[in-house]
Amino acid sequence: MGLDFGKLSPQELLAAESAVLVMRSLMQAVKTAPHGQGMACVETALHEKGFEHLRTMLTAAAASHEGAQKKGSAVGPAPAEKPPRSTGARKRTS
Repeated sequence: MGLDFGKLSPQELLAAESAVLVMRSLMQAVKTAPHGQGMACVETALHEKGFEHLRTMLTAAAASHEGAQKKGSAVGPAPAEKPPRSTGARKRTS
């Protein structure tokens, strides 16, 4: 089952192009890796280009959502977790 690139949205085309660029980076890393270092080189390339690819897709997905462009204050506060109370600590027994 292949993709009909003529029917893809602009966001989907961007994701597909980005995925191809990541794959090319991985293939180049395999070709140029020193003997015994192939997996390390591919993992490095994946961290460098793969996360960039995911950020591109995330940005495109968020920007395509109608409400993503709205500005304003948050709906409610996001309180941080409270640190544990020292009074709740168990007493040491000797």
